Amino acid sequence: METHALFRLINDAHSPWADACFGLISGLGDGLVVALLCALLMMVRLRLGMAAMAAFIASGLITQALKHLIAAPRPPAVLQDVHVLGDVLYGHSFPSGHATSDGVMAASMFLLWGLKSWRAWLGGLLFMLAALGRVYGGVHFPLDVGVGFVLGCIVMIVCWRAVFCWVPVRWEHHEWAWKASTMLVALLAAVLGLGYRIQPATAGALGLVLPVLALAFVARTWKVKHERKG
Repeated sequence: METHALFRLINDAHSPWADACFGLISGLGDGLVVALLCALLMMVRLRLGMAAMAAFIASGLITQALKHLIAAPRPPAVLQDVHVLGDVLYGHSFPSGHATSDGVMAASMFLLWGLKSWRAWLGGLLFMLAALGRVYGGVHFPLDVGVGFVLGCIVMIVCWRAVFCWVPVRWEHHEWAWKASTMLVALLAAVLGLGYRIQPATAGALGLVLPVLALAFVARTWKVKHERKG
């Protein structure tokens, strides 16, 4: 099958350097990591962050339903000598939940900065590589990742349009919105930093780095707001 051939092409191109890179960035699609990123986005642009959080939840539910309905095997279940990063998984391959979340975040980058921004393209590329890392890491076929990524992008656009229509723009400037977003970031950062097991396990460093960066961002934002009030 062509999808198996493409899987082999990607999965067989492993090296210690690539293992380290893909092993780390593929964790960007982990559920708690994405939830934290959505909460941070809410601090920057409330409605966009709300749309991202809604898309993350909705696409996750759709993905889990499809996984159990289709029950497709993962690469280690049908192929030999698969190079695996992290835990060896065998079932519920289609579509990839990590790639779906990566699609949500990639679309969020373009909605945040616009199609002409290099930051949007850089962020989108990073999440695309994170999704590709699920193939490199031996836990998904390319079709699982491609469908999941596109699904995430579509759900994000739908949620953004819904939030844009139904959530008042004045909420962006309410103090309660910023406080709620800040509390959510602090809570998720604490859970992530206090022993949460990221998938894949090779991305464990994110559990140390992201909470620190998130809390530093909260502190800096709080300081700026406090200085403006003063």
